[in-house]
Order: sequence, then C-alpha cells, then structure tokens
Amino acid sequence: MRQTVFLALQLFVAAALALTLARWLDLANPYWAAMPVWVVQQAYREDLVLRAVLRIIGTLAGAALALAVVRLGLPDVLTALVLALGVGCAAALAYWIGTVMSYGAFMAGVTLFVVLLPGFSGFSAATGIDPVAAAVDRIFCTLIGVACVTAATFAFTPRRVGQAPMRAMEGRARKALLRFAYCCAMTVCAAAAVIAFPRFDILAGAMTLIVYSMILSSAPDPRPIASLLVPAVLLGVCASIAYLFLLKSAGAEARQAAVLLTAGFLLAGAFLRAWPRTASYGLDANMCFLIVSEVGAWRHGTAEVTLAGIAVVCAAAAVSVSGRLLPAERR
Repeated sequence: MRQTVFLALQLFVAAALALTLARWLDLANPYWAAMPVWVVQQAYREDLVLRAVLRIIGTLAGAALALAVVRLGLPDVLTALVLALGVGCAAALAYWIGTVMSYGAFMAGVTLFVVLLPGFSGFSAATGIDPVAAAVDRIFCTLIGVACVTAATFAFTPRRVGQAPMRAMEGRARKALLRFAYCCAMTVCAAAAVIAFPRFDILAGAMTLIVYSMILSSAPDPRPIASLLVPAVLLGVCASIAYLFLLKSAGAEARQAAVLLTAGFLLAGAFLRAWPRTASYGLDANMCFLIVSEVGAWRHGTAEVTLAGIAVVCAAAAVSVSGRLLPAERR
C-alpha cells in the first residue's frame, strides 16, 4: 500500500510539473507533455531510461519524416497513402523488434500520424493548425514529459534483477506482414474520415483507431490488451466529460478552481495507474482523459467533447474486435 501511494505521488508530481511547464511555455497542446508520464514510467530503472531515450528518438524521427512529407506538398490522398505506409512499417518494425527497443519505432509512427492527420487541407483550413508548428510542439512536449517523469521516478525505481524474458522467433515475418497490412488498412480508414469530415470528434476517433491498432499490432499477443481496451477508454472518456462539466460549472475564469480541479483528476489518474489491480486500465484511461478533454488547452465545449468521446469509444471498440484476429505468438 505504501509503495503504491509513493508511486502515485511520483506520477502526480511528474504529470503536474510537465503540464505546468508546457502551459508556462505557451505550447499549443500542453496535455501532450503529461502523456509520457503514464507510458515512460517502468518497473525497472534500465527500462525507464531506455524508454525515455527511445521516446525522444522516435518522436524526433517521426517529426522529421512528417515534415518531409509536408514539404513535398502532396495532395491529401497521396499524403494519406504515405501515412498509411509509414504507420504500417512502424507497427510491423515494433512487432519485429519485440523488446523494449521497439518503443522507438512505435513512437515514430505515432508522431507521424499526430502531425499529418490534422494537416489535411480541409481540417487545417477549418482549424488553422499548422503541421510544422504541431511537429515542433510535439517535440517540446515530449522533451518536457520525459524529463519530468525521469526526474520524478528515476531515484526510486529499482534496478532489474536478471535478464528480460526472450520472445518467440518462429513465424515472426508472416505475423509482422499481417500487422503491417492491418495498420495500413486502419490508417487509410482514419485518414479518409478526417478528409471527408474535418471535425474535432472525427479527428479524435481517427487518432484512436490508428494508435490502438498500432498498440495491438506491436504486442506479441493482442488479445489481453483488446479485452481491456473498451472499459479503459470508456473510463477516460467519462472522466473527460465530468472534468469539463465541473470546470465549466466552476467558471472558466476561475483560475484557482481550474488548477485545483485539474490537480484532483491528475492525482486520481496517478493512483489508478499506480495501483496494481487497475494499472492496466489506468494507462489508457489517463491517455484518453488528456486527449479528449485537451487539458490545458480547453479548445472545445462539453458538447463537442462528448461527441469526440463517443467517436473514441467506437474506434476503440472497432480495434478491440478486429485486433483479436491478429495471430498471437506462442510463448
């Protein structure tokens, strides 16, 4: 119990500090800075450091690739095809590597779609989002989040005893190819939806469709993740709607109320992530809460966020059902 409380406090401090720094630097998406806290934290110090480094490297690589695609000035359809191939390759490579080292490839794919999806001409014109500014924002938020979670947890994270478990090698090429095709198909569907309907709720659902198809594809056995996906996402979405409703009730101008309310939700999320029985739910719930409610940015009202939450849950359900068809490795 004491260890759980201590870890929760570490995660809370890291998330709150990252969000505060991102807001202080006036970054467009400050909630991005808090996201690495829930993912980079690991049970062993070696994995923590490696994951932190790989998140930075993968983000830089994905941002560079995304900016290269933007510089080409391709039509939306060709950009969508390039995006699908990039995401598919990242997911397949992450699965092929299969250890903690796969995180860099995974993050490259994530950064690629985070920058390119809102950059489609219709969505960019409707929202004024600049892909170059989004890429720079993503890099700064990643650096802030990684620095905060590493500083808050490194000294209290134990070293690994023994070696990390090995993974099966048989049939890995065929399974990687299937995962490539699956992620390509999901990305094409997501990109087509954003191009056809350039709205916040559609973008939220599209990003969910891609990121969770990548997560399931990167896993040796996607079924355990798929079984927990919808409840965790639903929890995060409900928390987002409740958070914005309370924020609006307190008055958007009441800065102190906003700070206290945000701190309360971050603390609850930290305990959810730190408690062993809820840790698997806590990761996805916290990520969805940050993304859907846009903590620190608050660009959309409760009605828009509710629509976005519905789209996110539907996308998670689609991935949960289809992802179970991916072949699993035998340990």
